[in-house]
Amino acid sequence: MSALPYRNLVAWQKAYTLAMDSMDLCQSEALAQQRWFRDQLARAAMSVPANLAEGNGRSTPNDYAAFVDRARGSLFELDTWLLACRDRGYLAADAHLALESRAQELSAMLLSLATKLRAQQRLASRRA
Repeated sequence: MSALPYRNLVAWQKAYTLAMDSMDLCQSEALAQQRWFRDQLARAAMSVPANLAEGNGRSTPNDYAAFVDRARGSLFELDTWLLACRDRGYLAADAHLALESRAQELSAMLLSLATKLRAQQRLASRRA
């Protein structure tokens, strides 16, 4: 059986990798005693690729775009948690900068994807 189509999306691949790297941070000794913090960070991290996957399975471009928007919102939440990790000393500044840069790139990709999906929907609506 071949991979599900969402796995071929570069945005999903980048989101998944960022989520896995964030999950590695959750396993770090620095966060060992911060269960609520770890849980929030992990939820935000996994929400990004999960929303992209769910949206990819929707029936209309507008439905898909709504999930891309949710993924972008979760990405912003993840960025906030990563910033808090840095500021609380759970994450080195250089490691934070690398993750932040990847989040910024992904944010731009998600915005572009949502815009293209909505344009696709408008075109399909005109044809109908």
